[in-house]
Amino acid sequence: MPTVTWMYGQGRVLAFNRNGIPIGQVLLPGREQGHHLQSTSMAIRPGTNDLYIVASNGSGGQGATIFHAKVFAEASRPLSAD
Repeated sequence: MPTVTWMYGQGRVLAFNRNGIPIGQVLLPGREQGHHLQSTSMAIRPGTNDLYIVASNGSGGQGATIFHAKVFAEASRPLSAD
């Protein structure tokens, strides 16, 4: 299963295989113009491949935004409390 991490100051999320080799990335809209580079948190919804990432535009005037993308594998489901 891939490992996913966000890159603060770069406006992107990277996916790595089990050997630590990058296998893909999700680029946040506006990063080419210097927007949304300050990613602050990330989550993959359990049992899905839905990625949510929060990024701030800093002093760029566009505030903070929650972005959604599909990633390469489903996140593990939490253990049930049964």
